[in-house]
Amino acid sequence: MKIGKLKITNPVFLAPMAGVTDYSFRILCKEQGAGMVYSEFVSAHGIIRKNEKTLNMIRFTEFERPIGIQIFGDDPKVMGQAA
Repeated sequence: MKIGKLKITNPVFLAPMAGVTDYSFRILCKEQGAGMVYSEFVSAHGIIRKNEKTLNMIRFTEFERPIGIQIFGDDPKVMGQAA
């Protein structure tokens, strides 16, 4: 499967789920063959303000690639900066 230039080896994705898709769960899913994993959803404001808790939620390892980071917010400009 290809999404743009990104080649995904397995079309089974781990959906982003608040309170569930933390580092440990993402690793477990990758070990079980997930082609792509996502983080929990995080605040765009938290990212640009470098909030420690927010940044910890989106830290990842090379093993988790490809990975999606789901962000939320109400200001398109802030969302763009966070992305």
